Amino acid sequence: MSRSRRHGPAGTLSAALEERLALMAPARRLRLALANRIVTDYAGERPIRVLDAGAGDGLLSLALAKRHPAWSLLGLDFRERLLDGARARAQARSLGNARFQPADLTRPLPESGFDVVLALECLSEISDDEAALRSMAAALAPDGLLVVQVPGHDWEPVLPGSAPTWRHQVRQGYSSDDLVAKLRRAGLDRIAVRPTYHAPVVLAQEAGDRIKRAPVAIRAAAFPLMAAPVRLERWGATAGRPRALIATARRAQGA
Repeated sequence: MSRSRRHGPAGTLSAALEERLALMAPARRLRLALANRIVTDYAGERPIRVLDAGAGDGLLSLALAKRHPAWSLLGLDFRERLLDGARARAQARSLGNARFQPADLTRPLPESGFDVVLALECLSEISDDEAALRSMAAALAPDGLLVVQVPGHDWEPVLPGSAPTWRHQVRQGYSSDDLVAKLRRAGLDRIAVRPTYHAPVVLAQEAGDRIKRAPVAIRAAAFPLMAAPVRLERWGATAGRPRALIATARRAQGA
């Protein structure tokens, strides 16, 4: 039997390690850390409802659901295959506070009244991003919080030979002014934008991409080197030009 089809404890352990390495990829690890900090500060001690727009494989939703059992997470994505995997992971981990549904983010969303909507690395993959922002804003409760991360309009890789485009992108990214204008047109206010994903994390991500098909043991051994730049950026120690923007905005009380 091939290794890819192996079952039993060894196969289960390998699958768990693969998932852990995927979750801890530098770019994803940084997004999770920033989103968790922003949303935790906003929530305080109260239980909240969180919508993860463009949830994909659900690893962000599941990580937040595990860290915050009192929160309710709903992940939306149009890719049913990825959602099937997310549901299976939620069930395997007994994370009843995380659910997943298919949805077109450019149309009215299946639920509303959320305290927080997360849109991390999905807007640049959506042709009608303004329709998506309007749908996300409409899904927020009054004074609800939208957290958006997008690639910068002038981003470029660090290592020669790395991909010059963002995965699945339909546009090259956003300037701060462009992002603010789109958020305002969606009916949001109290907008704050700051740069993120600086060169050391980009370098770690690109290096990780080059060994992503290496044996699990090699990738696991490289993990501390991949994690260090993320930790430094979280502490405010950055260098080089940022490649992304993270923004927060609120839905007006009377909206």
